[in-house]
Amino acid sequence: MPEASPTPRERSRVRRAVALAVIGLVGLVVAVMIARWWRETDAGGVFLAQYPGSVAPPAGTPTGFPAWLSWTHALNAFFLLFIVSSALHLRAGTRPPAFVTRRNRWPRTAGAPKRLGLHTWWHLVVVTLWVATGLVYVTLLLVSGHWARIVPTEWSVIPNAISAGVQYLSLDWPAHTSWAYYNALQVLFYGATVFLAAPVALVTGLRLSPVWPDRWMRNHGPLSDAWARRTHSLVLWFYLAFTVVHVGLVLLTGARRNLNAMYLGIDDGESWLGAIVFAVSVVVMAAAWVLLRPPAQITIAERVADVRRMPVAPR
Repeated sequence: MPEASPTPRERSRVRRAVALAVIGLVGLVVAVMIARWWRETDAGGVFLAQYPGSVAPPAGTPTGFPAWLSWTHALNAFFLLFIVSSALHLRAGTRPPAFVTRRNRWPRTAGAPKRLGLHTWWHLVVVTLWVATGLVYVTLLLVSGHWARIVPTEWSVIPNAISAGVQYLSLDWPAHTSWAYYNALQVLFYGATVFLAAPVALVTGLRLSPVWPDRWMRNHGPLSDAWARRTHSLVLWFYLAFTVVHVGLVLLTGARRNLNAMYLGIDDGESWLGAIVFAVSVVVMAAAWVLLRPPAQITIAERVADVRRMPVAPR
């Protein structure tokens, strides 16, 4: 049978996406030109000299990248891949290929378990694993003292973050000191990602999940369904944008040194071993993306829950 042609709504989405991409690219080029011009002015030179872009953390803050940081970072990226993919399925509003109902064994609930679409069930599964990884990460971060690397401890981090941003935009990167401490812009974004975006994603996700108590439902305000969906969606796009920019800068600002530090815990800008480990991790994630598609998700769900497969929709 011939494939159905795109609907007017789908064509409109494509045109909107292309327009936004073009506007974003033009805006980025303009921002780069302005940043390069401004840092050549007297005011720009004085500002960059006064605020070089980094603020040293408190004395005694650990340096380097311990093994637990490498593992939790890799697992976080792995689970985030499936969180985003399942979230995009939910956002598209397509009919799930199966429905999953938890077997009321453990934990046992007074009421009957709710039936969930496969995409919702899979989203909750990978979110649970992501949250467990995050709890381990945050606990070790606090216990080890590495928290001071991503939490601002003085107000000068603000002008230094602006300085680092100008240096990035002008394509003349800030000084690379990540082994000892991050630049101010990294501190703000890493700290916000861990201690603001992640909790907001968790709370709004709980509000939208079946486990949220009915007595806490609201029609308006922060606990309303509309507010939670809007905020949860914004956090999703923040994570997507952060991931693209983060990976891009890791590869552009000394890829071998960055990957050796993150994946092997060594301060080495010559070895290719970290890049090889990174490439292997990308291959593993790509393979998991192919293997853990809805048919495999249904098979996994059938081992722990009651699953009702839906007939394949005609093309």
